[in-house]
Amino acid sequence: MSEPQDGPVAAFCADLRRRWRESGRELVAVAREIKISRTQLYAILNGDIKRPPDFDGVVEPLLRACGAGPDEVAVWRQRHEVLTGVHAEIRRRRPPARLVPAQLPADLGVFHGRHAALAALDAATAPVVTISGVAGVGKTALAVHWAHRAAGRYPDGQLYADLRGFDRDEPADPAEVIRTLLDGLGAEPGQIPAGRDGQAALFRTLTSGRRLLVVLDNARDAAQVRPLLAAGPGVRTLITSRDRLTALVAGTGADPIRLDPPEPDEAVALLQRRAPIEAGAAATIVAGCGRLPLALALVAARVRQSGFSTPAAGLDDVRAVFSWSYDALGADAARLFRLLGPAAGDDIALPAAAALAGLEPIEARPLLRELVDASLLSEPAPGRFRLHDLLRAYARELAGADERRAALTRLLDHYTHTAYQAELALNPARAPIMLALESPPDETRPKQRVDIKAALEWLGTERAVLMAALRQAADEGLDRRAWQLGWALDTFLYQNKHWQDEDAAWAVALRAATALVDQPAAAQAHRFLAVVAGRLERFGDADEHMLRSAELCRQAGDDEGAAETEFMLSYVCWLRGDHDGALAHAERSLQQWTSLGDPLWAAKAGNAVAWYHAQLGDHPRAVAHYEAALSWLRDAGDQPDEAVVRHGLGLVRLAQGDHTGAAEQLHAGLDLVRRLDDPLMEAQLALSLGDVLRAAGDPAAARPEWERAHALLTAAGHPQAADVARKLAAAR
Repeated sequence: MSEPQDGPVAAFCADLRRRWRESGRELVAVAREIKISRTQLYAILNGDIKRPPDFDGVVEPLLRACGAGPDEVAVWRQRHEVLTGVHAEIRRRRPPARLVPAQLPADLGVFHGRHAALAALDAATAPVVTISGVAGVGKTALAVHWAHRAAGRYPDGQLYADLRGFDRDEPADPAEVIRTLLDGLGAEPGQIPAGRDGQAALFRTLTSGRRLLVVLDNARDAAQVRPLLAAGPGVRTLITSRDRLTALVAGTGADPIRLDPPEPDEAVALLQRRAPIEAGAAATIVAGCGRLPLALALVAARVRQSGFSTPAAGLDDVRAVFSWSYDALGADAARLFRLLGPAAGDDIALPAAAALAGLEPIEARPLLRELVDASLLSEPAPGRFRLHDLLRAYARELAGADERRAALTRLLDHYTHTAYQAELALNPARAPIMLALESPPDETRPKQRVDIKAALEWLGTERAVLMAALRQAADEGLDRRAWQLGWALDTFLYQNKHWQDEDAAWAVALRAATALVDQPAAAQAHRFLAVVAGRLERFGDADEHMLRSAELCRQAGDDEGAAETEFMLSYVCWLRGDHDGALAHAERSLQQWTSLGDPLWAAKAGNAVAWYHAQLGDHPRAVAHYEAALSWLRDAGDQPDEAVVRHGLGLVRLAQGDHTGAAEQLHAGLDLVRRLDDPLMEAQLALSLGDVLRAAGDPAAARPEWERAHALLTAAGHPQAADVARKLAAAR
C-alpha cells in the first residue's frame, strides 16, 4: 500500500476502512451503491490518496451504505471538517524544497576578448537570447563564460543541456532534454507526467517563479528548442546554434547575437595569450587558421609543448592544424584519439575510454591527459572527456575499419556488462536475460557486481551515452549487444519514469532481434514495447505489439513466450482500466506456466493473480494464490521472489485487519532480503511493516521502521527516499 503525503488523511481513511468492515458488506456492492468504481473505493479505504476524500460525494454515501444513522454521519462530518483544516495547515507549513542547480560546464581559464559579444549579452533584455555562428567559432565558450560571469543574477540556479544538434548521432530528443532539466530542478520521478507535453508543462510551472539561467547548447533548429523554453519573467534562456534560428527569433522575440571569428588583432592577442609567439608569425598562423578559436587553441598547445614557434608552412587551412597537432602525439595517444572519434555519445568517462582502447584505466589516464594538453580533447568535468565535433569528424576519418570495429566492440562490451551488473543490483528478482551475455574478448567488463547506489549513480550519469551506444550497436550490426543493453536498461528507465527512453531502447532491441532472426527475442521486445505504450496511454500501439508478440510465439512454437505474453498483457489491461481482463489474462498465464512445469514463472504469475484479487477486494482468493506461490518458490529456492510474495501477502493480511499475520510475513521477508543484501527490497518491507504497526495502534514502533526505510533509500540514492521523508514529517 502506498502512503499518502499527509498522516491525518491516512488515519481518517483507516477509520473509514474499519467502519466498512464492521458493516460486513461486500466492497463491490458498496461501490456500486455509492456510484464509484471499486478500484477508487479501494484506494480511498487503503489511504492511497493525497487529500481528504469528498464528504458529500464519497464519505457520507459510504457511511449510509454501511448502515450509519444521522447522528453518526454528523460526527464524521465534524471529523472531516477538522481533517480538511489540518491538511491545509500541514501543506501550508511544508513548502516544497527547491533544489538550486549549478550545471554549467567549467569556464575556460584562458578566455580572452569577445568584448562586443559579452556586452551584447549583458545588454540583452529578451527572455531568450540566441548565439549563432560557424562550427569552431567559440559559441559554447562564450555562452559558458558569460553564464558564469552572470550567475549571480540568477540565484535560483543554472541549468545546462547539450542538444547535440549537429552530432552524427541523432540530435537530442526534446522529451529527453525536458526530463533532464526537470531532474536538475529536483522534480521527483513520481510527480513527473509520462508524456512530453505534460513534462513541458511541469517544466514551465517549476520555472515560472524563479530567477533561473538555462543554457541550451548546440541546438539544431527552432523545432528542437521550442518545447524547452521556460516560463516566467525571471528566467533567461541562452541558446547556441550553427543555425540562425530565425523562426525562433521571430516567434519569441529573442535577442539574436551573431558570433563571427574574432578580428585579426583580437585573434593574434588570443593566440599570444595562450603561447609565446612572435607577432609576425602569429598573424600568419591566425590567417591560416581562419581566425577560428578552436584551431588557434590547437596551435598554441603545440607551441607550448614543443617550446618553439610554429612555422607558417603547412598551416593553410584548419585541417592542416588538426593534422599537425595529431602528428605531434605519441603513438598510444594518437591511437586513442582515433578511437574516440567513432564512439557514440556526447562525452566519455575514463573507464569507458580505457575499455575502448583495451587498456586499464590507470594506463588510459596519461593518454587522455596528453590529448587534453594538446587541446584535442576537453575535460568539462573530472573524469569525463569530450571531443569538439570538428575534431570528432577528423578522428573518424583517421580510424581504420578493423581498428574501429574492434574498439566499438570493446566499448559495447563494457557498457553492456556494466549495465547488466547494475540491473542485477536494482532488480534481483527479474527473470533471467534471454540472450545471455558472453565473456568479452578482454578484461574490460566489471570484475564484480556493483551495489545499488553505484548502479543508480552510474546509470544516471551515463543514461544519454548509453542510449547513444545502444543505437550505435544496432547501426553497426552489433545486434546481440544492442538487444542485451536494451534489456539491461529497462528497470532503471522504468523506475525513474524515463519512459520515452525505455520505449526507444526496446524499439532498438526489436530491430536488433529482427536482424538476428530471433523470434523469441523479438517477441519479448514487442511485449516490453506494449507495456511502455500502456504506461504512456498509447493503448492502440500496446495492442499491436501484443498481437505481434503472440504471433511470433506461435510461429516459433515458443510456449514459454506465449505464457509470458499473457502475463504482460494482464498488466496492459490493468493500465487501461480493464481490471477483469487483467485478472483473466493473469489466470491464463498461470495455467500455461503450470502446464509447462515451470515453478518460478508459475509463482510469478500466481503472484500477479493474487495482487489483482487483492486490488479488487477479494482478499481470501488473494491469500490462496500468494500461499501457492510461496510453496513453489520455497521448493525452487528462489529467495528474491519469495520476499516479493511475502510482501504482497503481508499487505493483504493488513487489509484484512490481521496485523499479527501481516507482521509475520513482513518479518519473514526482511530476514530473506537481509541475507540477500537487497537494501531496496528491505526498504519496501520495512516501510510496510511500519504501516502495519501504525494500523495496529503502535505509531511509536512504526517510526523506526520508516526511518530504517528512509536511511536505506537515501544511502542508495533512490528517488523514493523523498516520499518516505514526507511520511516521517507527517507522522511528526
